[in-house]
Amino acid sequence: MSQEELKKTIIAFTESYPYSNLITIDETGTPKGRMMENNPVGDDLLFYYATGSQSAKVKEIRNNPRASAYYYRPEDHSSISVQGKAEIVTDEKVKKEKWKEKWSAYWQQGSTDPAYTLIRIVPDKITYLDYATHKQEVLEM
Repeated sequence: MSQEELKKTIIAFTESYPYSNLITIDETGTPKGRMMENNPVGDDLLFYYATGSQSAKVKEIRNNPRASAYYYRPEDHSSISVQGKAEIVTDEKVKKEKWKEKWSAYWQQGSTDPAYTLIRIVPDKITYLDYATHKQEVLEM
């Protein structure tokens, strides 16, 4: 599959499942995963996650920005593994663009709530495993 076809496949795959596993590195150097709500992934292939400003994820990313995300589709056992650098988004415009109204239950002031933090993963590499065909495709960024 061409790189452009792979990119489209990755975007479509991320739309097929509402959650993924975000993996950061804790202070002991141990990978630490947690299930996170997905945000739509656009043509830029940037991955966004909302969390609390005081969460362990934020501290871990500030200490070590290497992170990954793992998307798994149980219907056919296919998956996407994203490896890259995580960033804490400070741009208020981006935070507002990614805001979901249902998050008001957690952050009552909306996208400007100081307790609301947006994490962005800028991928170095995305690996797509099509389990049915046992093919693995890699998109290098």
